[in-house]
Amino acid sequence: MAVITKSAYGQTNNGRNHASASLGRKFAISMCLLLFSTSSFAFWVVNFGSANTLSKGKFGFAAGMGGQMVFLGNPRLTSGFFSIPHAGFRLGIANRLDAGLRLAPIPLPFATVGPGFGINLDVKYNFIKAYRRFDFSIIGGLGGAHVLIEEKTRLAYSPNAALLGTYALSETTKLTVMARYVHLEIPTAPLGKSFNFVSISGFSIGLKKDIRPAISILPEIGVYNYTGAIGGIRKNGPGFQYGLMIATYF
Repeated sequence: MAVITKSAYGQTNNGRNHASASLGRKFAISMCLLLFSTSSFAFWVVNFGSANTLSKGKFGFAAGMGGQMVFLGNPRLTSGFFSIPHAGFRLGIANRLDAGLRLAPIPLPFATVGPGFGINLDVKYNFIKAYRRFDFSIIGGLGGAHVLIEEKTRLAYSPNAALLGTYALSETTKLTVMARYVHLEIPTAPLGKSFNFVSISGFSIGLKKDIRPAISILPEIGVYNYTGAIGGIRKNGPGFQYGLMIATYF
């Protein structure tokens, strides 16, 4: 179907409403300035997006807020952050292939020995060749964070991957299920990366609701298992995240 293109956040575009696209562009710029003026300290494992990819040359932006709680260690100790800002960009680079850049804060409580937050670069490939009610894609990414505190370097990096399946419940609503794996290492922490790391695996469920031809809202919740250590002390246990994003493209 030549008249249909797919957006980075699961949105379809038939090119009939330039006014809404202009409104979306202004909204994206304002939210970008707001979100990048703040900081947070909990890794975003949820995806806030669908399996759809952005058409070549299209640009997408999403911003919003959410929270995280984890229950780690023996005895279990609770860490939580309840107002985490988030923002990300996507760019269509080829047919069924796009790339993204988003904030990637270090997860709690591992941020206590690492940097605060950094960025994550990823590439998403959609296996479905034509527009269908169901889309399936794979994401591969690499996150990194670096700060300098009183001439002492703190560094962390995190390869990550995800599988996404999206089903169109209606013309304006899509359901996405995602499985994700992240491995974070903090080589600059005391005793090095072998004693300061975390592997995070789990799944999330999210919706994408079109409220305008080029604007969508994306609520999502995820449940994950954390396996890691800080200074050689094991930090294992469950965690969950939740959030709400607003996305646009042009």
